[in-house]
Amino acid sequence: MNRYLNDNVAMAEVAKGDLKAYRYLFDHHFADLCNFLLIYLHDRNLAEELALDIFAYVWEKREDIAIKSSFRNYLYTAAKNQAVSHFRKQQKHFFTDLGIEAPDAVDPISAQYILENEELQQMINNAIDSLPAQSKRIYQMAWEQNLSYKEIANELGLSVKTVENHVGIALRKLREKLRPYYKQIFVFWMISNFF
Repeated sequence: MNRYLNDNVAMAEVAKGDLKAYRYLFDHHFADLCNFLLIYLHDRNLAEELALDIFAYVWEKREDIAIKSSFRNYLYTAAKNQAVSHFRKQQKHFFTDLGIEAPDAVDPISAQYILENEELQQMINNAIDSLPAQSKRIYQMAWEQNLSYKEIANELGLSVKTVENHVGIALRKLREKLRPYYKQIFVFWMISNFF
């Protein structure tokens, strides 16, 4: 039987230097974290690299990390920050290569921004709506409600493997449908959340 009743208990043990508790958190969250990063980065190797960096940081700063809500939310916030940081570096590098200054943040109040943002949101909603019913439901539980695969499996009476398969189907189909819009989606997501 698992001695870690939940992530908070495991993290408290990690803070004391317990490698088994760290391994427990890694095993339970690494794949989900990679998939989360993959949505924004569409590069599996980069997603895995950033997820490893996040877990390395968790270990290095284990005594100082204060989890306010849940470990999962902490990881996803760190992932968003890593993705934004990576994007900013890429953007700066791109403009430097062109010999011009990187533009300041786009004014998110502009009419053009609002129009394009609504159009992109509609495209994302249409892509989600086009998913098979069970995959759509599981995707929404995982990404919109922030439920773990185990929580979803328990709620729907499915195995964790079945939930993983449905999330895989959903992500694959969303990537196919939204691939032409990745850059715009990420830019608007970043502006909406960080400026």
